Order: sequence, then structure tokens, then C-alpha cells
Amino acid sequence: MEFFSQPLVAVILLLGILVIVHEAGHFIVGKLCGIPVEIFSIGFGPTIFGFQIRETHYRLSLIPLGGFVKFYGTVPSEEVPANLKGREFYNASIAARLMTIAAGPIANLILAVVAYAGLISYGLKLPPALVGEILPGSPAERSGLQFGDMITSINDEPIVSWRDVQNLISGAADKTLNLKVKRDQQELAITVSPESVKEDDMPGKRGRIGISPNLVPSTLTRVNDEGVLSAAGLQTGDRILRIEMNGTTTDVKYWRQLLAFFGQFKEPLAAPQEMNLIVRTENPENAETPAGERTIKATLPAGFQWDAAKVQEKLGVTHAQLTIFKSEEPVPQLQPGDMILEWDGKPVTSAFDLSQLISDNRRPQVDMKILRKEIVQNITVPLKGVEVQRIEGKVTIYTLPVQFWGGLESPELVEERYTNPVRALWYGLEETMSTTKAIAKGIGALFTGELPLAAISGPIGIAKVASDSVRLGWQFFFNSLAVISINLALINLIPIPVLDGGQMVLIGAEAGLRRRVSEAAIENYQKLGFMMVLALVVIATYNDLGRFWASMLKGVSSMF
Repeated sequence: MEFFSQPLVAVILLLGILVIVHEAGHFIVGKLCGIPVEIFSIGFGPTIFGFQIRETHYRLSLIPLGGFVKFYGTVPSEEVPANLKGREFYNASIAARLMTIAAGPIANLILAVVAYAGLISYGLKLPPALVGEILPGSPAERSGLQFGDMITSINDEPIVSWRDVQNLISGAADKTLNLKVKRDQQELAITVSPESVKEDDMPGKRGRIGISPNLVPSTLTRVNDEGVLSAAGLQTGDRILRIEMNGTTTDVKYWRQLLAFFGQFKEPLAAPQEMNLIVRTENPENAETPAGERTIKATLPAGFQWDAAKVQEKLGVTHAQLTIFKSEEPVPQLQPGDMILEWDGKPVTSAFDLSQLISDNRRPQVDMKILRKEIVQNITVPLKGVEVQRIEGKVTIYTLPVQFWGGLESPELVEERYTNPVRALWYGLEETMSTTKAIAKGIGALFTGELPLAAISGPIGIAKVASDSVRLGWQFFFNSLAVISINLALINLIPIPVLDGGQMVLIGAEAGLRRRVSEAAIENYQKLGFMMVLALVVIATYNDLGRFWASMLKGVSSMF
């Protein structure tokens, strides 16, 4: 796997599959239409090796950034062997030529269908359609959705995983959705209207109702000495796993489960209640080898009554999703155990709040209010600059280089798998159509100006995607293969001379004029196309170098 994840190897593997499939589409349909093939080449430039079978020369060329199929008799002036006269490309019917040219992009779309079908046949591990965190004041909260709800259908479409939820909600901005959810063994009907939010990396807007499948762990931050849990001796970094009381054990490994446990005490207790807390101290660096469990005794005093608006006062603790475990880079102003309360004067209550503030922060330092050892302090903290690609181009975002004690956790994944080949292919077709629609929207935005030219990526970007996807696993590789294959299909259909779309325009012009387009016009048309494609390559390469130059230099230096 390490060998295949090398950028050069990965890009040759990925582009090799894409090019072979694309050119094979032209080749096969051309042959079926009776058009003889002169050259079938994988790559451009000088031939590395090749061989002849009948009238076709098959070759592997030096530059692995594409390929081509050369048919005999592309233009009338071209000399062809006597035994092939009458079968030349230019003598084929308009329908035959159109099908032959269109076959390349169609083959790439078929490859995407097969890749997606293969992925779902193998099985995809995905988050379940579980309602984890809910944003305060969001459409989800207003609709009555609750933590732990399992979404089973949206507008009568069955839901298998979180991806189904994402797809249906994101495409339904300002519309009404009818959800069915499973809650405590009951099925409930809930109506919700997604709000419209702007995309960060694509033009347009998407729907959002304010839910996440991720869960806040019951890892604690100590905020005072008077609460029930802090008085029992719980410290920052402790995580409550279970609570034993009155002969019953309750799982509370997530923050909302812990709140629900104390939420049962709606009336003042007539007498003290003792309980055992099964606890462990969390270490985010060694999550796979957790510390041992220990038992802490705690007592709910007589008169204890739960108040959801006074969590910290009642318990003496809060969640640790904003509590710093360690700094990934030296930040002298911060210490382990500090909890972020405000960012530039704006209250921060969750990881989502913080991510929203950081996602577009262009300032290299920030004024923060923190809680340190139960004392509120105001500090100014330098931030780390990170270059990201946005619609307007490459920008520098300044972020906080720290690891938090109670980071969000993913629920147990569910496997989505179709063993029926027909069902798997249907899934592949649906995914291909969905991805094609999204990519076509992006390409259209390039022409309308909604998406800048800085968003275009080229061979270096493809090499990085290929390398990263192989390193992450073959499922990621085949998903990238499908997406890039669809990209290749759609880009080739753009009516730019020398691309398949441009060739189809020429054939369409011939059909409309009812006569052949002159060779001089074709030559000028192709020269224009060559210049346009060259300009795109230069722009894409410039963009890629701007994005990856630092990491490329680092990679080169690490070789020596």
C-alpha cells in the first residue's frame, strides 16, 4: 500500500484506469461502427513500446496525462491504405461519428457507476441516521427532534445511513420535509423546514436543520466546588461511563445521557440519595487504550431538584468539548484544562460555535475569555495560519492549534451493503447521477463567474488526491476514481475544440450545414482549441503549485 500511495505511482494508477476506459469507449464503438483505428495510445509523446495488430498500432507513450485514439481518415485529405478506403472516419455516417466521439465520456460515466456499485457491494461503513447534537434555536430543535432519535424516512424515502439524511436535507432548503423517527420503540412523525445556508466551497446554498450524528462525550470540566459531582471529587478530564443507583445501572457515556439522568429529578428529593459513579480519566492521545475504571461515591442531598438552566450550579461541572487537553504547537498563553468561554467577545458554548467562528477568521490573534482553575481570565492568543481553498480563491484562515479534552465522537457505524448486483448497479447509477449534477453545477459556475478560476485543479491536484486516497484505503481510492471519472466525462463534453465536445460541435455543424466543414476551418478551430486547453493547463498547474508547493518541497527534502 505504501508503494501505491507514492504520488507518481498513485497518479499513474488512477489516470491509467481513467484513460484506458475513456479511450476504450472511443475504440470499441468506432470498431462497432466499422471505422478502422490507426493508433490506440495510452499517454502522449514519445512511444515507450508498442505493437501492431492488423491495421492498429497499440502503444504506451511517455507522458501519462491522457491518451488518444487515432482513426484512419479523420479528414478527406489524409492518405489511407487502399484496403481501408470507404471506411474512413470522415466517410462514416454522422450518427456513427457522434456515437464514437460520445463513447469516451459515456465510458467514464459507466466506470463511475461500476466503481460506486463495487463499493456498495463490498460494503460501506457509514454513520447511522442518528440525531446526536442539536443546535439551539435550529429548525430541528423547533420541530421537536430529540437526542437519540433515529430517522427512518424522509418524505417517505427510506433512510439507511447519515448520508441519506445529508443528501435529502441539503437539497431541500426552505422546503418542508416530513420525517419519521424512532424514539423509545415508538415511531413518530415530525415536520421540519430546512433553513438555507451558504456553501463555503461551492456556489449556491444548501439546506440545514441543525443536527449532527456526532456525540459529546460525558468528559467533564470542573467549574466549581459546590455541585453534586465536583463535591464528590470529579476532576477535569474525568468521564462518567455509568451511574449505579437504587439497584439500577444507567449508561451515561455521552453528555446528553448524563443530563437526561439528572433530568428525572423534577421534584425536590425527600431524602438523600447515594449513587456510584463509574469513571475513567480520558487521554485523547491514547483513545484506543483507555485508562482503567474506578468508582466514586456521590450523594444527591435532600431537596435536590434538577434545573436545566443551572447545570453548572447543580453539578459543578460541564462538558469538556471546549476544554484544552494540550497545544499541538507552543501557545504559552494557554494551559491544559483551560475552557474557552468567549472568542473576540462572542460567547462560545459548543464545538460548533467555535468552528463557525474559526472557519472564516482572518486575524492572526484573538482575545479570549477562559476559565482556568475555576477563575475567569481574559487573554490574547496568537493563532496558526492555514491556507484553504474557498470560492474566492486561496485564503489564509487563522486557527487554534490545540486538542480538546472532550472532542465529538462518532456513533457506531452501520454497514450499507447490497449483495444483489442489480440493486448495487442501481445504487451506482443514482450516486453517479447525483455526483454528475453537483460537478456540472460547479463547472457551470466557472463559466458564470460564481466560481473563480483559482478553483480549477490540474495534474498535481489529481496526484495529491490519488496519493491521499490510496493512503486512506481502497474504498477512498475507488470513490475518488468515480468522482474524477465523472469530472473527466463532463469536461470532455465542454464544446472546446480538441475535446470530445468540440468534435461533436463540428459534426453537428456538418449536419446543420448539410455539407462538410472545410479542412482550413477545422484546422483553425483545432488551433483555437489547443490554445484554450493549454491556457487551462497553465491555470490549473499554477493553482496546484500555489496550493501544494510547500508540501512538495517538504516531500522532496525528506527524500535526502
